[in-house]
Amino acid sequence: MMSPPDFTSPTIFKTFNSIPSTLDNNAPSESYYLLAEIKENLSLTRPTLICSDLSSTSFALTWSDLNASPHASDVDFKGSGLKKGNCILLPNAKRTDSSDDVKQGKVVISGGRDEWEAQSGLRVIPGKLEKVVEVGQDWEFVVVEGEKKCGNCGKEGEELARCTGCRGVGYCSKECQVKGWTEGGHKSVCKIIKSFREIWP
Repeated sequence: MMSPPDFTSPTIFKTFNSIPSTLDNNAPSESYYLLAEIKENLSLTRPTLICSDLSSTSFALTWSDLNASPHASDVDFKGSGLKKGNCILLPNAKRTDSSDDVKQGKVVISGGRDEWEAQSGLRVIPGKLEKVVEVGQDWEFVVVEGEKKCGNCGKEGEELARCTGCRGVGYCSKECQVKGWTEGGHKSVCKIIKSFREIWP
């Protein structure tokens, strides 16, 4: 399995203000991500989410097409996991700076409803930004160690039962699995680990 990229690297995980502008012709040659937590859904006619990035900068995430902007009803927010408290991960995003009539900068995802998801590479990670970053920074410990040691008591062994949710953490017994889920905090990171394994297989 491939490990997620370095969550501490500002060149890999950029903030809204550090991603290139749509007016910038000199885009970075290396791939990068914009990671942010969804704070509010302001969709009325046009799909619009207010997000907050790693530097706590707020920006709008909108969907648009030069010919036909999708209506808010065209985006299945709930089905896509695009809800308050979850994170968006957008590769190679570009910034549309604010203008006099629009105070907040934005990132625009282009394409119609059948194509924007595939074109943009937008992924949703179910969890708050702080927890997502924590899991990303501890990935080696969370999963690589989890393949060798019980996720609760630390006992080493080959007969570890994998968590059925994330398939990333193992337990030596049912008792340890229950304790790991509640007392060990696996409940709060299970879906995040599962998302990471899907994004970076």
